Formats: sequence, structure tokens, C-alpha cells
Amino acid sequence: MSVPGIEANGVLINRADIDFGASDFDTSRKNVIKTIALKTGKRAYSISVMGNTPFNNTQTTLNVGANRNSFVNDLAFTILDNSPDLSEKVLDGLANGEFVAIFENRFKNTNKTANQGDNAFQVMGWYQGLRAQTLENQKYSEETAGGWSVMLQESNAPKSALFYFNTSYSVTQTQLQTLLV
Repeated sequence: MSVPGIEANGVLINRADIDFGASDFDTSRKNVIKTIALKTGKRAYSISVMGNTPFNNTQTTLNVGANRNSFVNDLAFTILDNSPDLSEKVLDGLANGEFVAIFENRFKNTNKTANQGDNAFQVMGWYQGLRAQTLENQKYSEETAGGWSVMLQESNAPKSALFYFNTSYSVTQTQLQTLLV
């Protein structure tokens, strides 16, 4: 049985920093990315969302088209800060950038016999990039404590979901950590 929710920590990567030619998919499972390679000198960034429902309102929805259907991915999070450094180093970049996000589902499916933990790490933004749809600062919001509400969106994704998995949960977790260095 599945368990709802997302863990508090995730990873955000500037899409332009990914070496797509050196990254590879599992040859037998088309919705599984085995390796994510970054260009030389580039790194991913850790994102932490505290509270009882981290990344609340993160979702994937079907987009019915005239010739083919696709998916819309929404990644929502709150930044509990409002400062000059945050504006310059984070928000201004989020406003105009394209990103790939990796978040960890609470349900990791580690009790099956093969591919244990293959649904733990989910990827959004791989095909079209996540772009800012909402960057909102409400001074009296109890949800953001005066910080920022962020919604990044990928439109027209060709697949319902992508997962980051190589061999096991622990191997994938180690690979994910190397992206942050």
C-alpha cells in the first residue's frame, strides 16, 4: 500500500547545468533515470521544506490536448525568509530560470523483491523545465510567516512521472548526494 506525502528535503538543479548526453535512462524501464550528470563545475542545490506537509500542493495532472495528451507538473514550496540575499541569490533566478527537481516520496516501496525503493525519488522538469508560475510574498500570511510562496510548473511533459533510481535506494541516495557537492 502507498503512503501519501513527500519528505522535507529535495534537490533543485538549474536545467542548463545538466549534461543530458551523459545522463542515462534505464534501458528496460523508460520512466526511470539511472544517472544524472552535471556539467563540469556545476552542482545541484538542496531544498528543505519544514512543516507537517512539505511541498504541499505538489501534483501532476493530465493535460488533454487536441492531438495528444501530456502532463502538467507543479512543484510547490515555501521559503521562510525575505531578505536582500534571498532576493538576489534565489528569487531573481527562480523568476526567469528553468529547473529540474528531485523530491523524495514518503512511500519508498523498499519491501519488494526487485528494484527496492525505485519510487522513492521522483523527478520533475526533465523534459520541459520547471518555470516559476507563482512567487508571492504576503506579509501577513500564516502559511509563509512573511516569506515566499513558490510554485514551479512544467507544462506538456510527455510522461506521467519520472523516477531517479539506480540499483537500490541507498545507491540512488548516494548518487543524489554527489550532485550537491
